[in-house]
Amino acid sequence: MTPNRPTFLRGIAASPGVAIGKIFLLDSEEASIPERKVSKDQVPDEIARFEDALIETRKEIKEIQQRIDRELGGEYADIFNAHLLVLEDRALIEEVITGLKASKRAVECIFSETLKRYTEVFSHVEDEYLRERTSDIEDVGKRVLQRLTGQKQRSLADLTEPVVVAAVDLSPSDTATMH
Repeated sequence: MTPNRPTFLRGIAASPGVAIGKIFLLDSEEASIPERKVSKDQVPDEIARFEDALIETRKEIKEIQQRIDRELGGEYADIFNAHLLVLEDRALIEEVITGLKASKRAVECIFSETLKRYTEVFSHVEDEYLRERTSDIEDVGKRVLQRLTGQKQRSLADLTEPVVVAAVDLSPSDTATMH
């Protein structure tokens, strides 16, 4: 984007009307996950890191859910039940732990690969409701990976002034953190 020259973006508006102003481009790129081997002795530490990331992400989502419940009501807050279910999915958790033990690679690598398999399967399911859960899986996965990698991406919660938000996709938790 060139200064002093208007930039035009096309997309689907989330609200009616025309907006002119500073743009906030919400990153939709995946976190960079460096390939890293771990020793057999480090596997329990990797499992503990994974469990801590799940717990902290669950706490974060519960806080968002409670705030939405207070501000908008329970029907809107219930959207986050699907996010919480992903974090408690024993099959997903066990697949990550089994993959970690077998490959001796960092848990964020295994978790990322497992998520990609899940989202691939869900995106091809005929049931529309289940297919829509793909975005829930991706949103929760992004949050867990940020905790595991320490790579904090820009967030709508970071906004300090009015802006026009541009994003490839806005998850429920993205929009819930907007002021």
